[in-house]
Amino acid sequence: MIFLILSIFVSVLFGISFKIIAVKNINAFQAIIVNYVVAGILGFVTTKSNVTPLNIFEQSWIYVAIGLGIVFISSLFVIAETTAKSGISVAQVANRMSVVVPITVSVIFYGDILSLAKIIGILLAIAAVYLVSHKEDKQNVSQKFWWLFPVIIFICSGIIDSSINYAQRYLLKEDDFDAFLSTIFATAFVFGFIVLLYQMIIKKEKFQGKAIPAGIILGTINFGTMYFIISALNTNILEPSALFPINNLSILTISTLISVVVFKERLSLKNWLGIGLSLLAILILGLMPQLIK
Repeated sequence: MIFLILSIFVSVLFGISFKIIAVKNINAFQAIIVNYVVAGILGFVTTKSNVTPLNIFEQSWIYVAIGLGIVFISSLFVIAETTAKSGISVAQVANRMSVVVPITVSVIFYGDILSLAKIIGILLAIAAVYLVSHKEDKQNVSQKFWWLFPVIIFICSGIIDSSINYAQRYLLKEDDFDAFLSTIFATAFVFGFIVLLYQMIIKKEKFQGKAIPAGIILGTINFGTMYFIISALNTNILEPSALFPINNLSILTISTLISVVVFKERLSLKNWLGIGLSLLAILILGLMPQLIK
């Protein structure tokens, strides 16, 4: 149970980190790049796999990891921007509701049963993402497309979850997950660093010194989110179908409370309705099947 509690704690901390980065006027993209260096190193240091940087390109999952690296850094940047502009709750709902994507993929490609509960849960999740993305105030031209950011998070997070699920099913050996994840982090850093060089050389942007400690902290937390959820799964204290909903439900609830109480984020009635629907979707998709067994 301790690993599940730690997973919830570090995931909430990871979500609010981007709000703190925005408040402190730290360049989020630069902090994200440093974050991937730290997370990647931690993964390779702690892994039990025989995979090393020297034989990484011999692995069957290398191209999946490279593709995910690009999606990782893109989605994390969008999460950072969404958290700064629209709030922690909006980013967390879009991120957590992406669970419906791998569920849908599993039904279509892996032969999982499409139950009434799954249909209702998927529809509620889509409605939740729409409602939390809605803004009541009048927006100018530069702001009116901000609703797309939660949608991008939803799609990218769904692609990540589905691809990891595919890799675990068909490509990864028992001890390879840490190395696989570290390769994703390393790839994300490489592509991010290329963009950073472009920004500094062509656009003459300066690198912020304070992005380094922020990125180190962010990378440690980022690695922790993966480490603790995998550790929780390995304890077998709960079935994955129950553990993930409890994890997501707790993260979403605590993040929303922190966003309102600590950061004084204002949520409209539609936003609150979206959060409520997202919690209900998690219950229906994950916990309800466990309760009616």
